Amino acid sequence: MSGEEVRERLIDALLRQAARGGIEDLSVRAIAAEAGVNHGLVHRHFGSKGELVRAAIARTAGRIMAGGAPGIASRTFAVLAESPEIPRVVARACLDGPHDDLALAGPPPDQLAEIVRPIDRALRALGVTGVDGRVVNGLVAAALLGWFVFRPLLERGYAVEPGDDAQVARLLARLDAMLSSAR
Repeated sequence: MSGEEVRERLIDALLRQAARGGIEDLSVRAIAAEAGVNHGLVHRHFGSKGELVRAAIARTAGRIMAGGAPGIASRTFAVLAESPEIPRVVARACLDGPHDDLALAGPPPDQLAEIVRPIDRALRALGVTGVDGRVVNGLVAAALLGWFVFRPLLERGYAVEPGDDAQVARLLARLDAMLSSAR
């Protein structure tokens, strides 16, 4: 098994373990056992559990940003739906730190500018003034993360059902289409 395969197996194992009970209580040994590798490989490839978590966040962000700005809202939702534990990891970092992991969850500055430009154009076309596209983008990002993090609240307190993901996906596809026409 190549080093890259070991890294991917460890990240996948971390995410499966996190989906069952969160990151805080996970042990390197449990993650390695889940991946079917020796626990020493976590340290060899990542140095620590914290670096493994950072790699999982970075991999997810990379999947989201791989296609650039077009379709970003729909792609973000699809990737987070496949890995709903990532929003929980990011939320935990927001609440408890380390905060340096949070920068990994967002797009690099050049891609952020590419995402914000059509939002700014759409706001101007709608006659909305005094609102920065970065704020709108941040609100959408928070809403997407919250859709997964606060799922129990949404289901119990707001009557959101698991099948409602399809409605969110359609709404985001429309948003992406609107922003594409604003490019």
